[in-house]
Amino acid sequence: MNKLETIKLENGLTIYFYQDNKKHSTVFQFITKFGGITKDFIIDGKEVHFQDGLAHILEHFLVECNKYGNFLHILGKKEMDSNAVTSKLYTRYFFNAVENIEYGIKTILRSVYNPVFTEENLEKLKNPIYQELRARKNNRFFYKSLTEKDNCFHNIKFRNVGGTIEEVKNTTIDDLIFCYNTFYNPTNQLIVVAGNFNKEEVLKTIKEETKNLTFQKHDIKPIDLKEPKEVVKKYGEVIYPTPTPYLSVTYKIPIDTLTNLEQLKLDFYIGPFLEMNIGATSKLYNDVTKKKIITTGISRSINKIDNYLLLTIGSYTTKENELQEAIINTFKNISFNKELFELNKKRTTLNIILREESLGAITIPLIVNIIEYNYPYLDTVEDVEEFNFEEFKQYITSLDFSNYTITTIHNPKE
Repeated sequence: MNKLETIKLENGLTIYFYQDNKKHSTVFQFITKFGGITKDFIIDGKEVHFQDGLAHILEHFLVECNKYGNFLHILGKKEMDSNAVTSKLYTRYFFNAVENIEYGIKTILRSVYNPVFTEENLEKLKNPIYQELRARKNNRFFYKSLTEKDNCFHNIKFRNVGGTIEEVKNTTIDDLIFCYNTFYNPTNQLIVVAGNFNKEEVLKTIKEETKNLTFQKHDIKPIDLKEPKEVVKKYGEVIYPTPTPYLSVTYKIPIDTLTNLEQLKLDFYIGPFLEMNIGATSKLYNDVTKKKIITTGISRSINKIDNYLLLTIGSYTTKENELQEAIINTFKNISFNKELFELNKKRTTLNIILREESLGAITIPLIVNIIEYNYPYLDTVEDVEEFNFEEFKQYITSLDFSNYTITTIHNPKE
């Protein structure tokens, strides 16, 4: 197993090197800890609440509206695969390439650190973002997700990373400048470099591109939103064209009593738990298919927002009451299966071993561990081997499944 090397520069920028000269390519990831859910702060003594979508708009702006031009086009001319993505907690700018590694690093760092903030540039990039948001809205599950969050959260206002068309329209150049100056500085950023590269040359390039930069310092404190554990509403309905009605149960599970490492461990334990209780061999699945309550599979999603885990279970059904009752009864009477637990451990171990074949499969889990769990390490086979069935049961039985909301999707009435 290759070792991860961590270097912190004097300006606060942290660099993670994962060198493997057996690979043919290199992945470079430049991450700023500013994402869709980064919204509520006291900044320099003033309470600030950002609207949804600002981090996503700023991502587009830095890619396209900087001193050097659109870095996707620049690196594309060198046949380098590059992109930028905004997630809930961070924004990352990256490339995957075989050659021109230092050139790619210079291009991305110069683009991100040299924005050209003008009203004209902002208006120019709003239309492509509108198109992106309209495409997402042509999906019944987009509206279902909004309804679930509306019905779960009292004080947490985050709904989606991209925001709404109205929020994009209302975004000003001053909003972007404020967010950029607040969050885009080396103390709030990190770099991950993985694959086949010359570490000395890469480190030299990063130092040269960041040594003369100056940044404003801000006093930033996240606001405790004091979100109650109870849901806002027990039921919500989405009216949208659908081949068959859809029903889901979303559990709002508080995890604020867990440490970061305990939350990371829960992230593993939740997988086998769901497999045992709603998977293809579970009693729930066998019952609802045998009774023809559903004719498709059971979907699941896990969404960590602030100090809550949103666990959503659902399926297409014409027997909504029966499916609702079956799901709720399952989570009132959860079951454990040691054989499935051990099988899941083996599967996870295999995934970690096979991860070595993909640089993306190495860098993304590392970034998640660093930012979501403050755990600057890669998961190892040895970590998985320490998981045990009794601890697994303790983690799951400590979760509170008493707060949930029901969401349905129905066709418009004729």
